[in-house]
Amino acid sequence: MNIMYLCDNNYAYIAGISILSLMDNNKDVEDITFYIVEDGIDDENKTKIKELVDRFHRSVFFIPKPDLKPLLGERIQLHWWIENVFSRVFLQEVFKEYPDVDRLLYIDCDTLVLGNIETLWNTKLGSYIGAGVCEAMGNLHKKAIGLKNFDNYYNAGVFLIDLAKWREYEIDKKASIFVKSHKGKLEYADESVLNGVLSSQLMSVDPKYNVTSLTVYFNEKELKKYRKSYHTYTDEERKAALSDPRIVHFTSTFLDNRPWVEDCSHPFKDKWDYYKSESPWKDRELAKDNRSKKKRIARNIAMKLPKLFRIEITGFIHAYIKPLQYII
Repeated sequence: MNIMYLCDNNYAYIAGISILSLMDNNKDVEDITFYIVEDGIDDENKTKIKELVDRFHRSVFFIPKPDLKPLLGERIQLHWWIENVFSRVFLQEVFKEYPDVDRLLYIDCDTLVLGNIETLWNTKLGSYIGAGVCEAMGNLHKKAIGLKNFDNYYNAGVFLIDLAKWREYEIDKKASIFVKSHKGKLEYADESVLNGVLSSQLMSVDPKYNVTSLTVYFNEKELKKYRKSYHTYTDEERKAALSDPRIVHFTSTFLDNRPWVEDCSHPFKDKWDYYKSESPWKDRELAKDNRSKKKRIARNIAMKLPKLFRIEITGFIHAYIKPLQYII
Protein backbone atom coordinates (compact mmCIF):
# COMPACT_ATOMS: atom_id res chain seq x y z
CA MET A 1 0.00 0.00 0.00
CA ASN A 2 1.17 3.50 -0.84
CA ILE A 3 -0.13 5.91 1.81
CA MET A 4 0.07 9.69 1.47
CA TYR A 5 -0.08 12.19 4.32
CA LEU A 6 0.62 15.90 4.26
CA CYS A 7 1.38 18.25 7.13
CA ASP A 8 3.55 21.03 8.49
CA ASN A 9 5.60 20.85 11.69
CA ASN A 10 2.63 21.83 13.86
CA TYR A 11 0.67 18.77 12.74
CA ALA A 12 3.62 16.37 12.42
CA TYR A 13 2.88 14.67 15.76
CA ILE A 14 -0.81 14.34 14.85
CA ALA A 15 0.18 12.69 11.56
CA GLY A 16 2.62 10.47 13.45
CA ILE A 17 -0.12 9.24 15.80
CA SER A 18 -2.38 8.47 12.82
CA ILE A 19 0.47 6.58 11.13
CA LEU A 20 1.04 4.56 14.31
CA SER A 21 -2.63 3.56 14.45
CA LEU A 22 -2.56 2.53 10.79
CA MET A 23 0.49 0.32 11.24
CA ASP A 24 -0.82 -1.21 14.46
CA ASN A 25 -4.10 -2.25 12.83
CA ASN A 26 -2.62 -3.42 9.53
CA LYS A 27 0.22 -5.68 10.65
CA ASP A 28 -0.80 -8.41 8.21
CA VAL A 29 -0.45 -6.17 5.15
CA GLU A 30 2.70 -7.21 3.31
CA ASP A 31 4.01 -3.83 2.17
CA ILE A 32 3.20 -0.33 3.38
CA THR A 33 5.08 2.74 2.18
CA PHE A 34 4.33 6.21 3.51
CA TYR A 35 4.81 9.38 1.49
CA ILE A 36 4.63 12.48 3.66
CA VAL A 37 4.34 15.75 1.78
CA GLU A 38 5.91 18.06 4.31
CA ASP A 39 6.10 21.79 4.76
CA GLY A 40 8.87 22.52 7.23
CA ILE A 41 8.83 19.42 9.45
CA ASP A 42 11.88 19.73 11.69
CA ASP A 43 14.57 17.07 12.03
CA GLU A 44 13.37 16.00 15.48
CA ASN A 45 9.88 15.14 14.27
CA LYS A 46 11.21 13.50 11.10
CA THR A 47 13.46 11.29 13.21
CA LYS A 48 10.57 10.31 15.48
CA ILE A 49 8.40 9.41 12.50
CA LYS A 50 11.21 7.41 10.87
CA GLU A 51 11.91 5.47 14.07
CA LEU A 52 8.20 4.80 14.50
CA VAL A 53 7.89 3.45 10.96
CA ASP A 54 11.07 1.39 11.36
CA ARG A 55 9.57 -0.24 14.44
CA PHE A 56 6.93 -1.83 12.19
CA HIS A 57 9.41 -2.56 9.37
CA ARG A 58 7.73 -0.14 6.98
CA SER A 59 9.12 2.59 4.73
CA VAL A 60 8.67 6.35 4.71
CA PHE A 61 9.68 9.09 2.29
CA PHE A 62 9.43 12.81 2.99
CA ILE A 63 8.51 14.88 -0.06
CA PRO A 64 9.10 18.64 0.27
CA LYS A 65 6.02 20.65 -0.63
CA PRO A 66 6.44 21.81 -4.23
CA ASP A 67 6.03 25.43 -5.29
CA LEU A 68 2.31 25.53 -6.02
CA LYS A 69 1.98 29.25 -6.72
CA PRO A 70 2.16 28.92 -10.54
CA LEU A 71 -0.61 26.29 -10.39
CA LEU A 72 -2.78 28.17 -7.89
CA GLY A 73 -2.40 31.64 -9.39
CA GLU A 74 -1.90 34.92 -7.58
CA ARG A 75 -5.52 35.35 -6.45
CA ILE A 76 -5.73 32.26 -4.28
CA GLN A 77 -7.46 32.95 -0.95
CA LEU A 78 -6.12 30.63 1.74
CA HIS A 79 -8.00 32.03 4.76
CA TRP A 80 -7.16 29.51 7.55
CA TRP A 81 -5.91 26.86 5.11
CA ILE A 82 -2.23 26.24 4.52
CA GLU A 83 -0.99 26.13 0.94
CA ASN A 84 0.20 22.55 1.36
CA VAL A 85 -3.39 21.22 1.41
CA PHE A 86 -3.49 21.84 -2.33
CA SER A 87 -0.78 19.21 -2.80
CA ARG A 88 -3.70 16.75 -2.87
CA VAL A 89 -4.91 18.12 -6.20
CA PHE A 90 -1.51 18.50 -7.87
CA LEU A 91 -0.31 14.92 -7.56
CA GLN A 92 1.59 14.88 -10.85
CA GLU A 93 3.77 17.65 -9.48
CA VAL A 94 4.11 16.09 -6.02
CA PHE A 95 5.01 12.61 -7.31
CA LYS A 96 7.09 13.60 -10.32
CA GLU A 97 10.14 11.91 -8.73
CA TYR A 98 8.11 8.72 -8.10
CA PRO A 99 6.83 7.66 -11.54
CA ASP A 100 6.35 4.04 -10.43
CA VAL A 101 3.70 5.00 -7.86
CA ASP A 102 0.48 4.34 -9.78
CA ARG A 103 -2.02 3.94 -6.91
CA LEU A 104 -2.27 6.01 -3.77
CA LEU A 105 -4.38 6.17 -0.63
CA TYR A 106 -4.47 9.67 0.80
CA ILE A 107 -5.35 9.99 4.51
CA ASP A 108 -5.70 13.23 6.47
CA CYS A 109 -3.45 13.50 9.49
CA ASP A 110 -6.40 14.28 11.81
CA THR A 111 -7.47 10.64 11.74
CA LEU A 112 -7.10 7.31 13.48
CA VAL A 113 -7.01 4.06 11.52
CA LEU A 114 -8.79 1.56 13.76
CA GLY A 115 -9.11 -1.43 11.47
CA ASN A 116 -7.79 -3.21 8.42
CA ILE A 117 -7.94 -1.06 5.27
CA GLU A 118 -6.62 -3.57 2.75
CA THR A 119 -10.10 -4.05 1.28
CA LEU A 120 -10.30 -0.30 0.65
CA TRP A 121 -6.86 -0.35 -0.94
CA ASN A 122 -7.87 -3.21 -3.25
CA THR A 123 -11.10 -1.53 -4.39
CA LYS A 124 -11.56 -2.05 -8.13
CA LEU A 125 -11.96 1.41 -9.59
CA GLY A 126 -12.75 0.38 -13.16
CA SER A 127 -13.01 3.55 -15.23
CA TYR A 128 -13.10 5.82 -12.16
CA ILE A 129 -10.11 7.95 -11.21
CA GLY A 130 -10.70 7.71 -7.48
CA ALA A 131 -12.96 6.74 -4.61
CA GLY A 132 -14.06 8.33 -1.36
CA VAL A 133 -16.86 8.66 1.16
CA CYS A 134 -19.79 10.92 0.33
CA GLU A 135 -20.60 13.82 2.62
CA ALA A 136 -23.87 15.69 3.15
CA MET A 137 -23.54 19.10 1.51
CA GLY A 138 -26.12 21.77 0.72
CA ASN A 139 -27.05 22.74 -2.83
CA LEU A 140 -25.56 26.25 -2.73
CA HIS A 141 -22.18 24.82 -1.74
CA LYS A 142 -22.42 22.48 -4.73
CA LYS A 143 -23.49 25.29 -7.03
CA ALA A 144 -20.40 27.28 -6.05
CA ILE A 145 -18.18 24.57 -7.56
CA GLY A 146 -20.35 23.75 -10.57
CA LEU A 147 -22.18 20.70 -9.22
CA LYS A 148 -25.88 19.96 -9.60
CA ASN A 149 -28.19 19.33 -6.63
CA PHE A 150 -28.14 15.55 -6.99
CA ASP A 151 -24.41 15.20 -7.66
CA ASN A 152 -22.37 13.41 -5.03
CA TYR A 153 -20.06 15.49 -2.85
CA TYR A 154 -17.06 13.74 -1.29
CA ASN A 155 -15.09 14.41 1.86
CA ALA A 156 -11.44 14.67 0.83
CA GLY A 157 -10.00 13.32 4.09
CA VAL A 158 -9.65 9.76 2.79
CA PHE A 159 -9.17 9.23 -0.92
CA LEU A 160 -8.13 6.28 -3.04
CA ILE A 161 -6.52 7.48 -6.27
CA ASP A 162 -5.57 5.80 -9.53
CA LEU A 163 -2.46 7.89 -10.05
CA ALA A 164 -1.84 6.41 -13.50
CA LYS A 165 -5.22 7.71 -14.68
CA TRP A 166 -4.59 10.98 -12.88
CA ARG A 167 -1.47 11.48 -14.96
CA GLU A 168 -3.12 10.25 -18.16
CA TYR A 169 -5.99 12.73 -17.87
CA GLU A 170 -3.72 15.57 -16.68
CA ILE A 171 -5.78 16.33 -13.59
CA ASP A 172 -3.14 18.78 -12.31
CA LYS A 173 -3.79 20.99 -15.33
CA LYS A 174 -7.57 20.75 -14.92
CA ALA A 175 -7.26 21.55 -11.21
CA SER A 176 -5.16 24.62 -11.96
CA ILE A 177 -7.69 25.88 -14.51
CA PHE A 178 -10.50 25.29 -11.99
CA VAL A 179 -8.77 27.25 -9.21
CA LYS A 180 -7.99 30.20 -11.47
CA SER A 181 -11.46 30.24 -13.03
CA HIS A 182 -12.90 30.59 -9.52
CA LYS A 183 -10.54 33.50 -8.85
CA GLY A 184 -9.00 31.60 -5.96
CA LYS A 185 -12.25 31.69 -3.94
CA LEU A 186 -12.72 28.12 -2.73
CA GLU A 187 -14.66 27.50 0.45
CA TYR A 188 -13.13 24.10 1.23
CA ALA A 189 -9.80 24.60 -0.53
CA ASP A 190 -8.56 21.38 -2.17
CA GLU A 191 -11.81 19.54 -1.36
CA SER A 192 -13.70 22.07 -3.47
CA VAL A 193 -11.28 21.43 -6.32
CA LEU A 194 -11.49 17.63 -6.06
CA ASN A 195 -15.26 17.73 -6.20
CA GLY A 196 -15.48 20.41 -8.85
CA VAL A 197 -13.05 18.68 -11.19
CA LEU A 198 -13.65 14.99 -10.44
CA SER A 199 -17.10 14.44 -8.90
CA SER A 200 -18.45 12.46 -11.86
CA GLN A 201 -15.24 10.40 -12.01
CA LEU A 202 -15.32 9.26 -8.39
CA MET A 203 -16.98 6.23 -6.84
CA SER A 204 -18.47 6.00 -3.38
CA VAL A 205 -17.14 3.62 -0.71
CA ASP A 206 -18.48 2.49 2.66
CA PRO A 207 -18.69 5.34 5.23
CA LYS A 208 -16.77 3.22 7.74
CA TYR A 209 -13.63 4.28 5.87
CA ASN A 210 -14.13 7.95 6.78
CA VAL A 211 -16.18 8.35 9.95
CA THR A 212 -16.33 12.13 10.26
CA SER A 213 -17.66 14.19 13.14
CA LEU A 214 -20.90 14.65 11.18
CA THR A 215 -21.37 10.88 11.30
CA VAL A 216 -20.60 10.76 15.01
CA TYR A 217 -22.77 13.63 16.22
CA PHE A 218 -25.79 13.67 13.86
CA ASN A 219 -28.38 11.03 13.11
CA GLU A 220 -30.13 10.95 9.72
CA LYS A 221 -32.92 13.37 10.64
CA GLU A 222 -30.56 15.84 12.31
CA LEU A 223 -28.07 15.79 9.45
CA LYS A 224 -30.78 16.52 6.88
CA LYS A 225 -31.81 19.53 8.95
CA TYR A 226 -28.23 20.69 9.47
CA ARG A 227 -26.79 20.30 5.97
CA LYS A 228 -30.01 20.68 3.88
CA SER A 229 -28.54 17.98 1.68
CA TYR A 230 -29.95 15.55 -0.86
CA HIS A 231 -27.45 12.92 0.27
CA THR A 232 -27.25 11.67 3.86
CA TYR A 233 -26.45 8.26 5.23
CA THR A 234 -29.34 6.35 6.76
CA ASP A 235 -29.40 5.59 10.47
CA GLU A 236 -28.65 1.95 9.60
CA GLU A 237 -25.57 2.92 7.56
CA ARG A 238 -24.44 5.28 10.31
CA LYS A 239 -24.85 2.60 12.98
CA ALA A 240 -22.84 0.11 10.91
CA ALA A 241 -20.02 2.63 10.38
CA LEU A 242 -19.86 3.53 14.07
CA SER A 243 -19.82 -0.13 15.13
CA ASP A 244 -16.90 -0.98 12.82
CA PRO A 245 -15.00 2.25 12.07
CA ARG A 246 -11.93 1.60 9.97
CA ILE A 247 -10.88 5.26 9.80
CA VAL A 248 -12.14 7.89 12.26
CA HIS A 249 -11.76 11.43 10.95
CA PHE A 250 -11.75 14.14 13.63
CA THR A 251 -13.21 16.89 11.46
CA SER A 252 -13.76 20.25 13.12
CA THR A 253 -17.23 21.03 14.45
CA PHE A 254 -18.85 23.72 16.58
CA LEU A 255 -20.07 20.93 18.89
CA ASP A 256 -16.71 19.82 20.25
CA ASN A 257 -12.95 20.20 20.25
CA ARG A 258 -10.66 17.65 18.69
CA PRO A 259 -8.81 15.11 20.87
CA TRP A 260 -5.44 16.92 20.88
CA VAL A 261 -7.18 20.04 22.25
CA GLU A 262 -8.40 20.53 25.81
CA ASP A 263 -12.08 19.94 26.62
CA CYS A 264 -12.81 17.26 24.01
CA SER A 265 -15.63 14.77 24.52
CA HIS A 266 -15.42 12.92 21.19
CA PRO A 267 -16.43 9.26 21.71
CA PHE A 268 -13.19 8.06 20.11
CA LYS A 269 -10.95 10.33 22.18
CA ASP A 270 -9.87 7.38 24.34
CA LYS A 271 -8.53 5.67 21.23
CA TRP A 272 -6.57 8.77 20.28
CA ASP A 273 -5.24 9.08 23.84
CA TYR A 274 -4.10 5.45 23.70
CA TYR A 275 -2.12 5.86 20.49
CA LYS A 276 -0.65 9.13 21.73
CA SER A 277 0.53 7.29 24.87
CA GLU A 278 2.23 4.68 22.67
CA SER A 279 3.90 7.29 20.45
CA PRO A 280 7.13 9.33 20.69
CA TRP A 281 4.90 12.33 21.55
CA LYS A 282 3.34 10.75 24.65
CA ASP A 283 4.53 13.58 26.91
CA ARG A 284 3.25 16.39 24.72
CA GLU A 285 0.59 18.47 26.46
CA LEU A 286 -2.84 19.01 24.97
CA ALA A 287 -3.26 22.22 23.00
CA LYS A 288 -5.19 25.10 24.52
CA ASP A 289 -8.62 25.93 23.13
CA ASN A 290 -7.69 28.89 20.91
CA ARG A 291 -11.15 29.75 19.64
CA SER A 292 -11.93 33.44 19.91
CA LYS A 293 -14.06 34.71 22.79
CA LYS A 294 -16.78 35.57 20.28
CA LYS A 295 -16.88 31.99 18.96
CA ARG A 296 -16.94 30.52 22.47
CA ILE A 297 -19.85 32.74 23.49
CA ALA A 298 -21.74 31.88 20.30
CA ARG A 299 -21.19 28.17 20.92
CA ASN A 300 -22.28 28.41 24.55
CA ILE A 301 -25.48 30.19 23.54
CA ALA A 302 -26.16 27.67 20.76
CA MET A 303 -25.63 24.71 23.08
CA LYS A 304 -28.31 26.01 25.45
CA LEU A 305 -30.94 25.97 22.71
CA PRO A 306 -33.15 22.90 22.09
CA LYS A 307 -31.14 20.52 19.91
CA LEU A 308 -33.32 20.51 16.78
CA PHE A 309 -33.78 24.29 16.95
CA ARG A 310 -30.02 24.74 17.32
CA ILE A 311 -29.43 22.47 14.32
CA GLU A 312 -32.03 24.37 12.27
CA ILE A 313 -30.42 27.75 12.97
CA THR A 314 -26.80 26.70 12.46
CA GLY A 315 -27.84 24.66 9.43
CA PHE A 316 -29.52 27.68 7.84
CA ILE A 317 -26.33 29.70 8.25
CA HIS A 318 -24.19 26.88 6.84
CA ALA A 319 -26.46 26.02 3.92
CA TYR A 320 -27.71 29.42 2.79
CA ILE A 321 -25.49 32.21 4.15
CA LYS A 322 -21.96 30.82 4.22
CA PRO A 323 -21.71 29.74 0.54
CA LEU A 324 -22.99 33.02 -0.97
CA GLN A 325 -19.55 34.65 -1.09
CA TYR A 326 -18.19 31.72 -3.12
CA ILE A 327 -20.82 31.72 -5.87
CA ILE A 328 -19.37 33.42 -8.94
